Amino acid sequence: MKIAVINESFPRYNFAVHKMKKLFVAQGHTVEFSRRADMWAKECDKAYVSVIFTWDLPKACQDINNLRAAGVEVEVGGPAATAMPAYVFENTGVMVHQGLDERFEHVRGDDYRAVFTSRGCPRACGFCIVQKMEGRKMIEYEDYDIPAGKNPYVCDNNILLTSWAHQQTFVDRMRNVKNLDLNSGFDDRVFMKDMDRYWDLYRNLKMESWRFAYDKPEQRNAIKICSDFLHTKGIEYRKITVFALVGWDNDSFVQARERLQYLVDLQVSPYPMRFRPLDSVERNYIPPGWVKGQMEMLFAYYGVAPKWRSHSWEEHVANYKKKKEKKEQLGTLQMEGL
Repeated sequence: MKIAVINESFPRYNFAVHKMKKLFVAQGHTVEFSRRADMWAKECDKAYVSVIFTWDLPKACQDINNLRAAGVEVEVGGPAATAMPAYVFENTGVMVHQGLDERFEHVRGDDYRAVFTSRGCPRACGFCIVQKMEGRKMIEYEDYDIPAGKNPYVCDNNILLTSWAHQQTFVDRMRNVKNLDLNSGFDDRVFMKDMDRYWDLYRNLKMESWRFAYDKPEQRNAIKICSDFLHTKGIEYRKITVFALVGWDNDSFVQARERLQYLVDLQVSPYPMRFRPLDSVERNYIPPGWVKGQMEMLFAYYGVAPKWRSHSWEEHVANYKKKKEKKEQLGTLQMEGL
């Protein structure tokens, strides 16, 4: 059988499609990766479509319809499809596979750039797809591989809530991996309760950064405790990254900027992240009470360390407005044919 495996969120790395390909090749099928529904995919017997981000769903639905019109059988899955199954069905007539797919979950490989050593998270945050994709119960894996590549990812959603034995085994297996990215980071509310123990364990890894998140007001003190502790261990701002969700739960522009500035004042590196509803296909979603451009202005400053380390917010706003005006003027001239 000829099978197309399609990553609708290309060029972002999609762990699932690599596991699919490895399994199908092992079963004796002819398999190729495809970027959307290209000619090769339309000549296949079956296509597996994986969508990570909801804003990729409109083009994914277009591809699904093109494939089906060409007589190709299609299966659809991934976080975005799980978040909006009704949208996919209404636009294609295809029922999506929701959640994890056990056919592919445990396909081993020594060339993956990513790994999950556990699944699930009991936090059930309102902005997060994990509870719907993986569930709230922590599930620990033993059959996982060491990720490869220059910047390998560990994708566990809350590794500190796995058992201590699991964490010890994980560190022992990963201690020689360079530039390891624990992408979802450490839960600061857990880390702060036993910082010396976690430090003694995880300092054995060659991590890209100590990652945390400051998404809710109640995490404010926990973030300070964790960052202050790491500073006493000689970890500087470049090696402490704090994700900060912007625009969620009536979060205003003023509140978001205050929270990001708070992180700068703690001498850590903010990583602002745009909130998008789980049922929205808008990539540049504008939260209620915000105006167009505010989100970009925040990201252009707090998401770029050389900016917030060398310029004040007021200087940034003035420069940002000047550049925007100049760009608009240039656009006007181009429209006039000059």
